Amino acid sequence: MRKILLLIFCVFGASAAWAILPVTDYANLINNRLMQIQNIAKWVESITHLKTQIDQAKRQISIQDDLRHWAGNPGDAVVALNALGEGDLARNYGLSQKALLNVKDSLASLKNTNSDTYRAITDHDLAGGDMQFSEKTFRRYAVLDAKQADAANVAEQTANRHQELQRDIAATLVALRSATTDAEVQKQSAKLAALNGQLAQVEAERKRHVDEVALQKIANDARLEQERLAAAELEAKDAYLAQQRVSAYLQTLPLRRDTP
Repeated sequence: MRKILLLIFCVFGASAAWAILPVTDYANLINNRLMQIQNIAKWVESITHLKTQIDQAKRQISIQDDLRHWAGNPGDAVVALNALGEGDLARNYGLSQKALLNVKDSLASLKNTNSDTYRAITDHDLAGGDMQFSEKTFRRYAVLDAKQADAANVAEQTANRHQELQRDIAATLVALRSATTDAEVQKQSAKLAALNGQLAQVEAERKRHVDEVALQKIANDARLEQERLAAAELEAKDAYLAQQRVSAYLQTLPLRRDTP
């Protein structure tokens, strides 16, 4: 009987002890840990996305820096006009047309030998006397001589400037080939275009003075032809008038009658 009571007491005592122990909710604990893991995963994803954005921003900044370096300073693209000889753009070579026409000594053309290329035209007649030539007749040739001398002077001046421009063009091509920024490329390209424009302007100026010599020669020849035609017509008219006068004079003479 005592053993039975002891057994019953042990069973009830164990049940009471089991009721005192805390009950753990493993399902809720696992669910909370899963939510923490998901949050951590989202944080890692956010951090990765943010890192990607930072890397993209760094690459954009690097590209912009490279573009700035390649483009250079826009102020460097300005071409200094004083280095291009801007005064040549408004420079007049040679004498003006008015100055060439105001030749004082028209007869000096007769003594012009062009560095012994021609023989001086003598101004003495057969008897040794002085021959007085007409200044108006030879004025056109004096103007032509002045234009030829002026064209030779312009050719020398433009030849010197032509060589200077060619040296500048060669140096600009070297600078253009070694340019490292877009601003420098623009600067050297603009300078090259300006130099080529000056070169064309200098060549056109030389050609213009040569053309003036040719035009003066054409004008002289045309005028000489006009004078010859006018002289021929005048000579024909004078011959006709002389013939009329001779005929009229002969009619005034009495006729001579022969006596048998």
